[in-house]
Amino acid sequence: MVDLAISEALLESLRCPECGSRLAEHASTLVCDQAHAFPIVHGIPRLVPSESLDAGQTRTAAAFGYSWSHYPKQNPYTEAQWRDWIVPLSETDLQGKVVLDAGCGLAGFAEYARAWGAARVVGADLSEAVDAARERLGDAVELVQADLYSLPFAPGTFDLAYSIGVLHHLPDPEGGFRSLVRTVRAGGLVFAWVYGRENNGLIVRVFDPLRRLVFSRLPRAVLKWVVALPLAGLLWPVVKASTRIPIPYGAYFRFLAKRDFSFTHGVVFDQLVAPTTHYLRREEFEAWFERAGLIEVTITWRNQNSWRGLGRVPISR
Repeated sequence: MVDLAISEALLESLRCPECGSRLAEHASTLVCDQAHAFPIVHGIPRLVPSESLDAGQTRTAAAFGYSWSHYPKQNPYTEAQWRDWIVPLSETDLQGKVVLDAGCGLAGFAEYARAWGAARVVGADLSEAVDAARERLGDAVELVQADLYSLPFAPGTFDLAYSIGVLHHLPDPEGGFRSLVRTVRAGGLVFAWVYGRENNGLIVRVFDPLRRLVFSRLPRAVLKWVVALPLAGLLWPVVKASTRIPIPYGAYFRFLAKRDFSFTHGVVFDQLVAPTTHYLRREEFEAWFERAGLIEVTITWRNQNSWRGLGRVPISR
């Protein structure tokens, strides 16, 4: 495990998740003006207000912490996938910017954000995935263990904040989105990707109840190797067939077909392991941006079963 000191820039931007006051470093511990203390472990500030976490958040963090900690150490995503996920953002939107990846997991997306010229990228995640990300990337990305509902950063810290594949797993997805918006400066950008409800009727009506009542409650090793692996094996021929014939979920399956079987196995496991999952209609997702006061809002399809959203924080709000 790489053990690094936190940077002055990161320390300057951090705020106590309990009271919002500034933090000072004392012997591998961050202490705020109100004497709330948080450890720094392996160079990662652990700014988690444990008293405020509900059982759902704790289970979700543990589930995805297991997922990322048992994933191969290379980046799980290709640059082409990253580029497709964040449409309509491009390199120009990241170059020289200070960027937040909220719910960073193994920090695969954060790695590309840095490669695209971001001046600094900070990854925040509630789970132990931050340790796997640190071991994989060293100091290329700054990391903080934190709750998305109480992101421990001064308001307006970032030029761009994004959350990809995370908000729909929160008990209150829009609450997490509002927290993300608060970290972005006036004129900055906020991006999110979430599961759509449209075109996901089979998953919502059949697989989602099974996930909630059965699969997410299984021991994770059993779920990954005894349940998800054979299900992925059954799905794989359908995924490959989607490149030749029109089938339901064709756009999504063609996306999976660009990667190997192990990627599909990981996707199936992630779909089953989450204790909480929300599938959002376009109008519901777009309303988040409107209620947050964002302007220049753009909502786009991804694989015809999920939504990408981009908005700008107005100069005066």
